[in-house]
Amino acid sequence: MCTVNIKIDEIALRDMLPELDTTAAIRQWVQHQIDMRIQQMELEDEETMNIEDAREMTLAAVREEYAKL
Repeated sequence: MCTVNIKIDEIALRDMLPELDTTAAIRQWVQHQIDMRIQQMELEDEETMNIEDAREMTLAAVREEYAKL
């Protein structure tokens, strides 16, 4: 893990989310946002098909179509 310092407009954030009334609450909220984004990125990466799998699927589909002719 690493530690990162960021600057946040507390007033704007608290206008949107009044429950973030302390620095600790903001810190926890930001950590949760980052954790969720990392999970989302991991899922997106898993959904991406590698080029060899895509090639094999394309060839199989083409062969299947030609077999129907």
